[in-house]
Amino acid sequence: MAAFLSGHGLFALAQERGDFLVPDRVGVAMVRLLEKALIYLVALLVAATGIYNILYSWLSHHAARYLIVREYLPVEVVYCSWLLSVLTGLALLLLAWGLAKRKRRAWLLTCLLLGLVALLHLLKGLDYDAALVNLVALGLLLLLRRNYTVASDPASLGQALLFIALLGCLLFLYGLCGFYLLDRHFGAHFGWLASARETARVLFLGTPPSEAPRTYRARWFLDSLWLGEMLTLAYGVALVFRPVLYRQRIRPEEVRQVGEILERWADSTLAFLLLLPDKSYFFSPSRRSVVGYTVVGNVAIALGDPVGPPEEKEETIKAFASFCRNHDWHPVFFQVGEDYLPLYRAAGFELLKIGEEAVIDLRTFSLEGRERKSLRHAIRRAERQGCRVEFYQPPLPEELLHRLKAISDAWLASKQGTEKRFSLSWFDYQYLRTCPVAVVRDGTGKEVAFANIVPTYRGKTGTIDLMRRLPEAPPGAMELLIVSLAEYFRRQGMEGFSLGLAPLAGLESFQDRLPEKTAHLIYEHFNFFYGFKGLRQFKDKFRPRWEPRYMAYTAPWLLPKIALAIVRANAGGSLWGYWRTLWQLRRGIKG
Repeated sequence: MAAFLSGHGLFALAQERGDFLVPDRVGVAMVRLLEKALIYLVALLVAATGIYNILYSWLSHHAARYLIVREYLPVEVVYCSWLLSVLTGLALLLLAWGLAKRKRRAWLLTCLLLGLVALLHLLKGLDYDAALVNLVALGLLLLLRRNYTVASDPASLGQALLFIALLGCLLFLYGLCGFYLLDRHFGAHFGWLASARETARVLFLGTPPSEAPRTYRARWFLDSLWLGEMLTLAYGVALVFRPVLYRQRIRPEEVRQVGEILERWADSTLAFLLLLPDKSYFFSPSRRSVVGYTVVGNVAIALGDPVGPPEEKEETIKAFASFCRNHDWHPVFFQVGEDYLPLYRAAGFELLKIGEEAVIDLRTFSLEGRERKSLRHAIRRAERQGCRVEFYQPPLPEELLHRLKAISDAWLASKQGTEKRFSLSWFDYQYLRTCPVAVVRDGTGKEVAFANIVPTYRGKTGTIDLMRRLPEAPPGAMELLIVSLAEYFRRQGMEGFSLGLAPLAGLESFQDRLPEKTAHLIYEHFNFFYGFKGLRQFKDKFRPRWEPRYMAYTAPWLLPKIALAIVRANAGGSLWGYWRTLWQLRRGIKG
């Protein structure tokens, strides 16, 4: 029984007995559901114990036991024990919320309070039956101690104590002024000293004032004082148990280690984004695999699949999920490929198709054939206007970088947008200086468009990052740029050329679940907001291979929160970028 209840005992016991095979999603899901139900049941038990302590202290009185205690203890100790048992019951009610979230700090405080309240019941009247109830709850928590691994924010304890102290002072001042100004509503005369004494009785001893309230105004004042005290304590407890706040601290040796892992194992078109400064890193236990992620609120968004040895993928996925749970974060893997979908399912993740990545097959790509007629026409039109593509190798000259920055700014202004982050990069002089760049010049020699080329590591698919143009660029300039890049990658020995993700594309056949139906509805009817269809149609000119991309998440009811977190991450995590995106959506709907 102890093994069944102790640290993840349900899961371990099921594995030992062979009741469930680990790859069996239904069995694993059932075990985890039972574990979660057990945690919630214990939290409810602790809350019920808190209510029991309050009611027992108020309603139960054993005269014979009380007289025995009075022979050996002063009445002040007995009274104080009664009051503290009531307050401890209230505290257990608040701590039950932290236990439901498997907070280690909540477990520790609850164990201390259960032991304390058992002693208090004995001191106030030899109430051994009430003490036994609390000790049983304490024993159950001790058996389950390994389940409470979720951390709270390290700095939040001091902030909570400071907050409670500050609001306590304000409440005391409120009570002091209230008793002084409303003394006639109590049928008494309260000076400042008497008002302070009455306020202390109400706030710190939990007893009514010496004079009963005689009007509704006096009763309202007392109710507001008690309500303010309860809200202050509740919010203080919420601060104590809030999730670990995301504090990005990246050490240079971590960046160097990530670079080494990418050089050895990376084959994804997203791999280069892990080295950008908006990512934090989670390393596998062997430190041979890495997950690049950011945290928005309490949603931890990992970009792409873990990078590392294939045999470590499943272990790294599970380790990252456990790491997030222990920080009270919800793990999400964004833009994962098809190769490792069974591993995400085995780790308890749900999967949602979020779009398709366009990859030109360079082994068969050409401009011949009827299906490429419109593409040939666009390229010839640009060439007739004198457009040509030039390639520059790093380091790029400062003058060229400044001219490219002007193109980038004009492109952003024409889109009424700002630089994105996380799953995209942004224009940065230091970053662009180290990249090969393809530049389109018009007939006058002016730069009108560009794209920078990023590392492919072990992959066989060439990748570009920023691709921007002037609003007045000649028609066909972008088609000419892409075809020139395809030839460039072919000369480099690449087998494919990624044109990036087409969000929400290819969901027509995924209509059996509500999330896919909702995503397809956005694709069909919110094209004005992002240009989903236009982006798909432009990339389809090159007849690419469409590779599906997915998002791995833990629970369907978290999808709205996850979607907003991804929007904020792509807006750089700033509230300004987030609200700007929503404002653009609102304008589009009204238009």
